[in-house]
Amino acid sequence: MNDSPDKIVATTFKGLEDVLAREIKETGGKSVRKLVRAVEFYGDKALLYKANMKLSTALRILLPVAHWRNIKSVSSLYNKAYEFPWENYFHSRKSIFFHFSGELDTIPHSKFVSQKVKDAIADRFRDRFGHRPDIDKENPQIRINLHLFRDQITVSLDSSGDPLFKRGYREDTGPAPLNEVLAAGLVKLTKWHGETHLIDPMCGSGTILIEAVMQSMHIPPNLNRDFSFMHWKNFDESVYKHTKEQLKEHIRTAYDIIQVAGYDKDAAAVEKARQNAVNAGVDKYIRFEHTDFFETRKIPGPVTLIFNPPYDKRLSLVSREKFYKKMAGHLKENYKWAVAWMITPERMDKYFHKKPVRSYRLMNGKIPVWFSGFNLD
Repeated sequence: MNDSPDKIVATTFKGLEDVLAREIKETGGKSVRKLVRAVEFYGDKALLYKANMKLSTALRILLPVAHWRNIKSVSSLYNKAYEFPWENYFHSRKSIFFHFSGELDTIPHSKFVSQKVKDAIADRFRDRFGHRPDIDKENPQIRINLHLFRDQITVSLDSSGDPLFKRGYREDTGPAPLNEVLAAGLVKLTKWHGETHLIDPMCGSGTILIEAVMQSMHIPPNLNRDFSFMHWKNFDESVYKHTKEQLKEHIRTAYDIIQVAGYDKDAAAVEKARQNAVNAGVDKYIRFEHTDFFETRKIPGPVTLIFNPPYDKRLSLVSREKFYKKMAGHLKENYKWAVAWMITPERMDKYFHKKPVRSYRLMNGKIPVWFSGFNLD
């Protein structure tokens, strides 16, 4: 990667492409273009470092380095991989691993593709330097992303390493945890910036509230973790440190008059949420209580609720329809004049007898869901 702008690709969950594109523009990305579950943009080395630390709705930040065409056979695949100058990007003593997506029409088995690329890289390094990179599935220093389509492969270096939802603050979770990147996306879709009280009345391990407070305080979600780009040959530590210090300078304190509260009927989940907030450094801004949702009431002032009620997929419900009807009734009766956002596997219009303020189609893991907001007047 040079100091001149390079193409960069940030991946995300389906449905969050618009949110991620806005984040990238705000972060300084140029020529931003939405793809499916990804956003393409251009930037320099400093922006790539910044994107990894700051983007809350990105899963990985990829740097495309090659596009191999006309792969008609195993031998042509091997030759393409052998001819590529891997040594320009990382040393032979680094450990490597591969991530595959898609498939080739000409070589249907991705494991076979993986093996041939590994063989070619090993042979090239051994021929030139007398030794080769080790393969490490658990904690590789260099991650290579290969996207297969028809008879072509796009080769990218994964600059993130571990996926960016691994913020480092979440020690433990309940039985149906919400991914940190998805939680951050939900908050951004509501456009909550810290101007109203915020409540998650079924908070689980506290992920939504932690991500919300971090956003409102401009805390980069991945400020204090390591990245794969630190093992690249062109890693510039001075640029990285300068970029990190600039991000730190923009962190601000939360609004004193705003309350952020999480409730859950599971006492163990509440303790986990408290510890996760401590780990994230935002514990003094969030109040967690061991309280059943149906015993909660609106606090005075403008209130926004964001929550992830059970789906009867990973958390069992006797009757989802009865539970959602009771939930909507409690919200309408006890949270008047609030705005309630919820992520559910079905539309909630029939339970609130009105259309939502806004509604988005998303994926929670493999479950298609709706994320909708309702005015409770």
